[in-house]
Amino acid sequence: MFVENSPENKSICKQYCGTCPSYVGEGKLLFCSRGNMTGTIEKNGCKCGMCPVAIKHKLDGGYYCIHGNLDTLLD
Repeated sequence: MFVENSPENKSICKQYCGTCPSYVGEGKLLFCSRGNMTGTIEKNGCKCGMCPVAIKHKLDGGYYCIHGNLDTLLD
């Protein structure tokens, strides 16, 4: 399901995913809507599956910062 790149979703992402154990960068968030990061990210755990935005939109998978979101790309 498509995830809107909205201020509400960004706020949820910042509060929830802002403490991601793998993506330690700043700035770009809401990877489930905007796509993956360029560059190298070491997998140290993923919170995507428990994120309120991912649950609301019934997203599968995780590590959207690395792989992007197939559900979003297909919509």
